[in-house]
Amino acid sequence: MNKKKNKNKKINRRQFKTNVEPVGFPVQSFKKDVLLSQCMIVKNEEKHIERALGWAKDIAFEQIVVDTGSTDRTVDLAEKMGAKVHHFKWVNDFGAAKNYAMDLAKGNWIAILDADEYMPPEDADELLEILKKIQNDSDALKKYDGVQNSWVQLDDNDNITSILTNVRIFKNKPELRYKGKIHEVVPIINQTYNAINLRIMHTGYKKSIITDTAKTERNLLLLKQELKQNPDDPRILIYMADTITSKATEESNAEAEKLFLKALESDRLNDIPVKQLAYDFLIPRYLGDLRYGSGEKQENKALELCNIAIKELPENIDYRYFRAILNNRKNNYKEAYDDLMICQDAFLKNASLPMTKVLLPCPIPLFYQLKLSSEGMNDDQSTARNSTIIISMLTDSENDIEIIGIFIKSLLVIGVSEDDVSDELSVVYNFDDPKDLMFIARAAKNGGSIEYSRNITQKVGILLGRN
Repeated sequence: MNKKKNKNKKINRRQFKTNVEPVGFPVQSFKKDVLLSQCMIVKNEEKHIERALGWAKDIAFEQIVVDTGSTDRTVDLAEKMGAKVHHFKWVNDFGAAKNYAMDLAKGNWIAILDADEYMPPEDADELLEILKKIQNDSDALKKYDGVQNSWVQLDDNDNITSILTNVRIFKNKPELRYKGKIHEVVPIINQTYNAINLRIMHTGYKKSIITDTAKTERNLLLLKQELKQNPDDPRILIYMADTITSKATEESNAEAEKLFLKALESDRLNDIPVKQLAYDFLIPRYLGDLRYGSGEKQENKALELCNIAIKELPENIDYRYFRAILNNRKNNYKEAYDDLMICQDAFLKNASLPMTKVLLPCPIPLFYQLKLSSEGMNDDQSTARNSTIIISMLTDSENDIEIIGIFIKSLLVIGVSEDDVSDELSVVYNFDDPKDLMFIARAAKNGGSIEYSRNITQKVGILLGRN
């Protein structure tokens, strides 16, 4: 196995950029200044505060930092960077703290990001241009209360793991303030301007943070307090379910499933990004994890949710990918192929990476499903093409423990046998070489495929004569 890693060929790109310019505004000179207030709440963020303020320093009219009780150098660093630092006694209410920061803002626009978030410099410049164009078009100024952007999740190596959307830039209007103690949201009164070419990079959802038990329990406590005030609120139920899933036990997943389903049954749930949290948990659960039930009933649940999610979130390719897996299982190869080609085009024909939580940083499973569809349709040419793509991607990533681990896990969770997974890997790795097998075992363990890792390790022992 070639041990030299070619980073230039790595499947996961660290950044993406679109060439699409904002449209819909007449060309004109800017008549009004954009006064952008950057606001944030912080506590013990000395590692992030300089980057968190640095991205907006050249475009912000003012930078407001509200500290909720830091004991490190956060406040000193923020003041040295020229930010206006204020203090807020923590009352277990994220919304209240953010609203306090927004109330201090004197600009006509507010950008409110967390300390573990930032915009790349070129995106910050483009944000300012978009705000100028909105502000100097009377119709647009009435129409838009905020700007929708891409929300790019980064792993511990700053590689993109998923791309979502959210709204973090608002007009500074008293009625545009956060609701909720946790998972707080600003209800938009009018519309948001779609600028998904703008990126907010988010480093907060790293493994070390996701598994923080203390934060999980804190968040659950706040959500329970919210639920007491608003019984059966579907948004709170979904956020509670999503928080519970971080415990990653069979018991917690079963509890989360009940809460997600209860929330989706409510006719009060109109917030599609919030509903997405339910789709992202329930569809893979019904589709792939055979421990929790298999067969036609579970697959029909997954298919029903896929159809709903595709209508509500057409730009997110994950649900077409999931639907294709189901159709491949049902021998509906043409339907699966059509969905998969839409997913492929989202990668190959767009200027930016697509909205997905599943196919980044490893899109190899997409081409595995395309190969299955092509085989089912007896399309030898397409089958050969997709087989070649898979081999090429595996070869390019043969020393990338993260990519290979994700690939192994992605096949196992949808019911591919361990023998078939090994067959796919054998085009790159020598299964008679203990070094190759140990790498596969480590990659599988790293990706969460513990049983497969254990079985591969046993094969190593046999080859070395230990068993």
